[in-house]
Amino acid sequence: MYTDYSITANQRHYTCMIDLLGRAGQLDEALNFVKNMPFEPDAATWGALLGASRIHGNAELGEKAAKIIFEMEPDNSGMYILLSNLYAASERWDDVRMMRLKMRHTGVKKVPGYSWVEVQNKIHTFSAGDSCHPDKDRIYAFLEEMDLRMKQDGYVSSTKLVLHDVDEEEKVHMLKYHSEKLAVAFAVLTIPPGIPIRVMKNLRVCQDCHNAIKHISKLVGRLIILRDSNRFHHFKGGSCSCGDYWNGNHLLLRNSPMYATGKF
Repeated sequence: MYTDYSITANQRHYTCMIDLLGRAGQLDEALNFVKNMPFEPDAATWGALLGASRIHGNAELGEKAAKIIFEMEPDNSGMYILLSNLYAASERWDDVRMMRLKMRHTGVKKVPGYSWVEVQNKIHTFSAGDSCHPDKDRIYAFLEEMDLRMKQDGYVSSTKLVLHDVDEEEKVHMLKYHSEKLAVAFAVLTIPPGIPIRVMKNLRVCQDCHNAIKHISKLVGRLIILRDSNRFHHFKGGSCSCGDYWNGNHLLLRNSPMYATGKF
C-alpha cells in the first residue's frame, strides 16, 4: 500500500487484515498480527478475532478476545452473541445459558431481527416464525415447496447455527422460517418476474439464509438484492456478489463467479 500507492495503513486496514487471516483459519498469525500492530487494538480488532474463533471453533482464543472486548465495551450485545454462538457450536449449553444470564444481569439486550420489503408502495415487515402477515399461508406453502426443491439442488440446513439445545429436526424447522426467507418468499410471490427483488434486514444475514437465498435465486430465476447491516448481497443464478465471504465461509472474494464482472 505504501510502496505502490503512498497509503499508510491505519487501524481499520490492520483490522481487515486480521479478519482475512482469521477467516482463512490462520488464527495464530492473526493473533500475532494483533500483538505486533503499531496501534492499540480496539474492540473492533478483537471482535474480528472473536468472529474468526467462532467460525473455526477455537473457544480458548474466543474467550480471550471476548474478555478484552467486555472490558472495553461492556454493553456490546453483538460480542455477547458471538461468544454465545461459539459455545453453542461446541454444544457447551451450560456456558450458553451463563452468557444469557450475564446479558440479563448487565442489562444487555439482543436486538430482535426483522426483514422488510416494499410491494406496491407498502412496507411489509417480517420477524422469524411470523404468523401475523395476511398472506402467511401462501408464504409458508411456498417455503415448503422451495425447501424440497432446494434439497434436490444440494441445499443442506446449517443446523449448527441454531443456538438451542433441541433435536436436529427441531433445528431444521427453526431455520426454515427466518425473517429474510419470509420476506424473500413474499416478494417472489407478489413482485412480477423481471423486476429485481429488494429486501432489507436490520441485522446481518445468517449463513443458512444466505445459502438458501442463493438456491432460491437459481430456482426461481430472479435477481434478489438483500441489504443487511453489513453490505448489499446480490443473489443471481445461485451465486452471491460477496462470494460467501461475509457469512463465515472463508472463500476469497475472487472465487465468486460475479467477481470478474465487477457486479457487487
